[in-house]
Amino acid sequence: MKSMSRRRTEKVELPGAGTAIWRAPSRHLPHGNDPKTSVINADHRTHDVKNLFLCDGSSLVTSGRGQPTMTIEALAFRAADRITALAKRGEISA
Repeated sequence: MKSMSRRRTEKVELPGAGTAIWRAPSRHLPHGNDPKTSVINADHRTHDVKNLFLCDGSSLVTSGRGQPTMTIEALAFRAADRITALAKRGEISA
């Protein structure tokens, strides 16, 4: 993460790019398995409602660059795989 921040700064400091540089502190975002900091876990399952899985763009913690449709599709496919695995292990109740 620090190397990405350095690289962004290098691009901004190119000749003619301007002089004002705003640097936001880099920080690690918490993993989704902590109910205090997230609504869903790594399986896309909500912490409060056992059989509720969120398979849409609401799990994106920041806005990305460009159109997020394919990222949302990938998250939905991943959630489907996780739901299937949980069901096969009997971890989804009726």
